[in-house]
Amino acid sequence: MNFRLFAVAAAFALPLSLATGEEDISKLKSSEARTAAELDQHGTDVRSLDRRFQEDLARLEEAYLSERERMQQTLVESLAKEQKSLTKKGKLDQAIQVREQIEEIAATEIVPPHPATSQSTAHNASSSTLAKGIQGTWRWSNGVDIRNLENGRTNGNGSWRLLNPREQVYEFQWKRLSPDHVKLSPNGRVLEGTKANNPTVRVWAVRVD
Repeated sequence: MNFRLFAVAAAFALPLSLATGEEDISKLKSSEARTAAELDQHGTDVRSLDRRFQEDLARLEEAYLSERERMQQTLVESLAKEQKSLTKKGKLDQAIQVREQIEEIAATEIVPPHPATSQSTAHNASSSTLAKGIQGTWRWSNGVDIRNLENGRTNGNGSWRLLNPREQVYEFQWKRLSPDHVKLSPNGRVLEGTKANNPTVRVWAVRVD
């Protein structure tokens, strides 16, 4: 009797076991298909995002170049007026210096800055530059690269000194040009200000090392 009951139970259990196995296989295939579809979609989304990034970057660079050209032209026009005024006053040596500045600025190639590849890179670079103060090489608005040395001198015949430690304002003395008063940006990458004797003339420098 027990043997018959066992045989009957086995007969019912076998189809159920086969059905469960088929369901497991079906679920596995369905899961694999979903995973493959998600991976494909992810790849498509990434490529789409990359395209949008490149398009946005191109527009941003174009806008940057346009604005820099506008700023450069404004500066040249301002310096041209200053040169004309100096010439009328008979200050020919100063007028010649201003003219040379105009020529240097006009010949400067405008190149967009390269963004940091990550927040950590930007943070590390910022920390490093802040620790260095203003020592190192800077590209000035007239297109000339100047290296600020540790002893308050530059690699040319200029010198620099800290005027206001709290505001991080520096003075640069040049052999042939009037002094500059510039302020160091919070990230330690930009010096920006004016001529000491003419606050209408803007000057700036960007760290290049």
